Amino acid sequence: MALRGTGNIDERGFNLFANLYLAGTIIFGGGPVVIPLLREYVVAEGWVSTRDFLLGLAIIQAFPGPNFNFAVYLGSLAAISSPSLPSAAGAVIGYIAIFAPGLILQTGFMGLWKTLRGYRWFTSCLRGVNACAVGLVYTAVYRLWEIGYIGEAFQSGSSLARDPWWVVVTATSFVGGMWFKLPAPAAILLGGVMGMVWFGVVKA
Repeated sequence: MALRGTGNIDERGFNLFANLYLAGTIIFGGGPVVIPLLREYVVAEGWVSTRDFLLGLAIIQAFPGPNFNFAVYLGSLAAISSPSLPSAAGAVIGYIAIFAPGLILQTGFMGLWKTLRGYRWFTSCLRGVNACAVGLVYTAVYRLWEIGYIGEAFQSGSSLARDPWWVVVTATSFVGGMWFKLPAPAAILLGGVMGMVWFGVVKA
């Protein structure tokens, strides 16, 4: 991190590792919160287009596993745009960089955690931190909502609210999962079908 801040290193592999490692270090609140950070550290750098970022996010959400796996996809794309870094190497760098901070903190903090969790003041502090994390998750979801619509005229993303149909899709997914216990894979498939219906009606 010190080298990244003080050095003048243009190597894509180093910068990719530094950015994703930083995202993995400062993140708290679960998978959804990391998405806006990844967008800031990868898309803003010009390594990945907003369109590819959003398409990859949709694909990642359709598969099981943590959102941190998204870093593998982004690392691969970031490497493709660099003539000196193979795509597979970028994927490996993204994977190691995003997971390393959490693994290091867990390993180093485990002994201290066994002691601190016995103090009521510490557990009360954690409740406050968890509540803050919920706020961060809602913030992340809102930011994704504001850039989630992509099309020929909106390659950089636009608010999903511009088309009422996507509001219906979002509400259907929320209601199905919240009150009807709709499994996540079924909700994803339903969203895909509703997207195809929109395409058939609007674009056909």
